[in-house]
Amino acid sequence: MTRLLFLTGPGGAGTTTLAAATALRAAAGGHRTLLLGVADAGELAAVLGASGVSGDGNVLDIDDALDDDFEDIEDSENSENSENSENSGELGAARASAVRRTALANLTVRRFDPAAATETALVDLAKLLTGPLAAAGLSAPDATELGPVPGLPDILALREIATAVGSSEWDTVVVDGPPLKAALAMLAWPETAAAALRRVRPIEGQAARALRPLLAGLVGLPSPFAMVTQWTDNAAAEIAAVRAALVHPGSVVRIVGSPAAAAQSLLQATPTLLALHGLRADAETLADVPRQDAEPLGVAALEALGEAVYPGGDPGPGLADPPEPVMIGEGEGYRYDLPLPGVERDQLGLVRSGDELVVSVEVPGVAAQRRAFPLPGALRRCRIASARISDGVLRVGFKPDESLWPERFLADHSDEDTQNGDR
Repeated sequence: MTRLLFLTGPGGAGTTTLAAATALRAAAGGHRTLLLGVADAGELAAVLGASGVSGDGNVLDIDDALDDDFEDIEDSENSENSENSENSGELGAARASAVRRTALANLTVRRFDPAAATETALVDLAKLLTGPLAAAGLSAPDATELGPVPGLPDILALREIATAVGSSEWDTVVVDGPPLKAALAMLAWPETAAAALRRVRPIEGQAARALRPLLAGLVGLPSPFAMVTQWTDNAAAEIAAVRAALVHPGSVVRIVGSPAAAAQSLLQATPTLLALHGLRADAETLADVPRQDAEPLGVAALEALGEAVYPGGDPGPGLADPPEPVMIGEGEGYRYDLPLPGVERDQLGLVRSGDELVVSVEVPGVAAQRRAFPLPGALRRCRIASARISDGVLRVGFKPDESLWPERFLADHSDEDTQNGDR
């Protein structure tokens, strides 16, 4: 299982430096590690002491000078007389250089270029529209006429992350994410998009069925509904892949702390906002990283920082299930438990919308985050009877709606649905 460590924090908190130190620590432990900068404008290369970035986004020639610095010492250690050497400092430096070479051999650093990725995506979209529009006697737009599309760079960055996590090429993927506020918007996208698709696809399906007889008579005319169906199917698959990468047991969002007073309310609310979307948050590991007089630059300084932050060696998270709602039989009804650590009553909104439960969390200075939870089958036939917050969990009580439950099932529906789950 490829582990995912997504690092983010308030602007100026040192996220890029800590992401590089984390990736080097993982690589030194033998993990094939990808360090991916999704909001990087050259900072990763500068922090690592690299010479530049290649056309495919790979960071080049990281701290090559280190090998020269320790070449003579390593030769001394490997010589016949090395066991008699009295300079243990030189031997320690040689061993450090060997570990450093191991880390660099296992590390790939890549920069995600949002501008190039957006341009490619818009070209692909223009090609997709060409056929149906031409059949209707319309000209397809040029790719340059389609942009910019709000939110598209975030979507493409998440797809890049999902591709890396889904690949067998890496053991650990470390993401140098955007500043915290932007990262929360990015990470909320899969659930927001999935909820929108749940509403679009049934309408599209009904329209396609109603017009199918008419469209069948128009020989050679591409059906716009066929294109929409294909697009929604592809979008659903993309969303599912991104979602799987973010919520599997080896994934965690690691939050970099900041002493700035203005950042405290957002930092405190972040675990709640991430849990709302089913994402694991680690707010402790990097909360109190010792501040240094000089910024750690280069592999040697970053390795020292990694040793201080991760004294146990492995920077990866332990495997754990992400926070997701649970349906529990309770008395004559049910209880739907949604983990929301640290949530305050006045921040919380709760609305029943058809077969979905819409939960929103508002934090001052941050756009309200919301998630639509599709209700299990049993709860769709119930009404909300209560809601309370207890121990960081929103507990919503449901009672059977007699108008939706056949009378003969009312007496024993609880045991049956508890055993069969969501049917």
